[in-house]
Amino acid sequence: MCDGESKLVSVIIVTYYNTKGIFDTLDSILKQTYPQIEIIISDDGTPGFDESVSLISDYINERNIGNVRNVIINTIKTNVGTVKNVNSVIPMASGKYIKALAAEDCFACVDALEKYVAYMENSDVLIAFAKMRGVTLSGEYFDELQACESDYELLKKYSIKELQNRLFKRNFLPAPAWIAKRELFEEYGLFPEDTRLIEDYPYWIYLTMHNVQFGFIDEVLVNYRLSGMSSGGSYSEMFMQDMFIIYDKYIFPYDHRFGILQPVYNQLKRMGLNFYMIKAKWGKMNILQKIPCILIYFPFFIYVKLQKILFKVKNQKTG
Repeated sequence: MCDGESKLVSVIIVTYYNTKGIFDTLDSILKQTYPQIEIIISDDGTPGFDESVSLISDYINERNIGNVRNVIINTIKTNVGTVKNVNSVIPMASGKYIKALAAEDCFACVDALEKYVAYMENSDVLIAFAKMRGVTLSGEYFDELQACESDYELLKKYSIKELQNRLFKRNFLPAPAWIAKRELFEEYGLFPEDTRLIEDYPYWIYLTMHNVQFGFIDEVLVNYRLSGMSSGGSYSEMFMQDMFIIYDKYIFPYDHRFGILQPVYNQLKRMGLNFYMIKAKWGKMNILQKIPCILIYFPFFIYVKLQKILFKVKNQKTG
């Protein structure tokens, strides 16, 4: 793709208490073969982040091979959460395309942006998802992640309603791996701010409700830094609070997959949410509080253990 034919891509990096991880992400951006990139960094109230701004700017300037055309560094003084953080900078983006990454997440190859843009230029979708793989601090890769669907050929065949039904079951679309045309946000608005940490899940459901077609790029283009969340089923209390909001507002009122048995399914799902909230609070609970939880939620504890085992087996097969 020659320079004159390319379109500007705005790559947003959102950060909070992981300033060091910005440099790994920046390295993967600066090495891209794509010739027109805008970098937008937005920090969500990390103490002392202002002191890192000049260091980050110098780092980009020293390593820029000419593909980075513009840099914006946005600082939010008081922590507002991931959703408002990313929403604060999407309107600043000048690119025809917008791609968001969290600090520490990286592009999986030097031509990732070229592949993203080539797909978008040759399709009529407003948003598309590539595949991503997990990577640990030690550099170990995991191709199969519980939070992602690995069979993109199947997803390509799904209708919007079928994708929506899959989303009602779980969020299988990888947030670090999407790219969108700026007009998506101009036409359908920014990420819903009902939640604090989870920007993607309610938005994907919202888009299916408005018959937005998703594209699928059957190639790993993003390396996602594993913190345990994707592989271990461990979530914070704030994350689970978001999940309750998502289910109450975006899923339970619209999910009719099971007909007259839907209330039963919803109740089981709510029990599952309660279980993960208990797990999030586990370290704060005493033994007298834990015993009844173990008795009530014993099947869920077993389920999580089995999921961990399956996760390891799947990745051993693909390794």
